[in-house]
Amino acid sequence: MPSLFIAGEQVEASPPIVAYKIMSLIETKADEKVSIFDITDGFRKEKWFSYNNIVLGLIFLYSTGLIDFDEPYVVKNVEN
Repeated sequence: MPSLFIAGEQVEASPPIVAYKIMSLIETKADEKVSIFDITDGFRKEKWFSYNNIVLGLIFLYSTGLIDFDEPYVVKNVEN
């Protein structure tokens, strides 16, 4: 059965934690939308960074209905 947390994985790299960090980045913007490129650029110096982690975090947010995509932007889909 798939799991959100894998036993040997860093907790910081799990999809829910990465999703939280992405939402925090989106909320810092006035119009609550951010470019995909800004997301990768903002996190690329983090220890947990990989494109796979970013994609899994975005999938987590999209599947829960918290974000939507308006290419090339990620838009917050809920109110505070």
